[in-house]
Amino acid sequence: MIKKLALAFAIVVVALAGAAYYFASNLDSLVKAVVERYGSEATQARVSLKAVELSPTSGAGRLQGLTVGNPKGFATAEAISLGDIRVSLDIATLQSNPIVIKEVVIAQPAVTYEYAGGGSNLETIQKNVQAYAARFGGQPARSVGNQGSKSDAAAERKVIIERLLVTDGKIGVSHAALQGRSMTSSLPTIELRDIGKDKGGASPAEVADKVIGTISAQVARVASADLQKQLGAALKEQAGAIGGAAGGAADRLKGLLGK
Repeated sequence: MIKKLALAFAIVVVALAGAAYYFASNLDSLVKAVVERYGSEATQARVSLKAVELSPTSGAGRLQGLTVGNPKGFATAEAISLGDIRVSLDIATLQSNPIVIKEVVIAQPAVTYEYAGGGSNLETIQKNVQAYAARFGGQPARSVGNQGSKSDAAAERKVIIERLLVTDGKIGVSHAALQGRSMTSSLPTIELRDIGKDKGGASPAEVADKVIGTISAQVARVASADLQKQLGAALKEQAGAIGGAAGGAADRLKGLLGK
């Protein structure tokens, strides 16, 4: 009997160890799947992530090749491309609610501002995220009897981001007024602190709304100023061409009249 109990205990230990190893070894792929699925749902655009590197022991992480496509009605391939994202987690909070993220650094993002149909792609994405956040963010979990479902519990997980930094970004502008010409500008450095801290944590959708909203506002400001300059230059060129043509016609008319 003792031998049988020892054997059973050993089998349980091996099974638990195997499960722990499987989870740890597949953590990166699980994060990738979650980001792509819920990111696409929230933005109503295709979200893809090339690679994830996370350390459950140190809390350090890196996400590479995160792209957000465009919603329906826009022609450019993607709205946002975040080339390299580095994350530092407070591992002591991983089993608590909220989870504390010490720092997120987004380096060299590329943002495409496309204006079509009375609005921009970034504004449309932000509205989609806001609608998603209203559906799932900050709502109490529904219960069945005295217990909520796992999906409801997952939706209730909150995060606090102590510092978020966006550096060395580029903005590409697509607008019918440019008549096929491209325009590129620099994205100002963006720094946000204590996201979600004032209310004990924010849902992932609320965080996305905050980050995309801030980036969208900066991009719209820069794109609007640069677009006005480009249109002003184009109008001057057209005016010069019209003036030159008019002057030439007047000279020819004077010649015909002998004056």
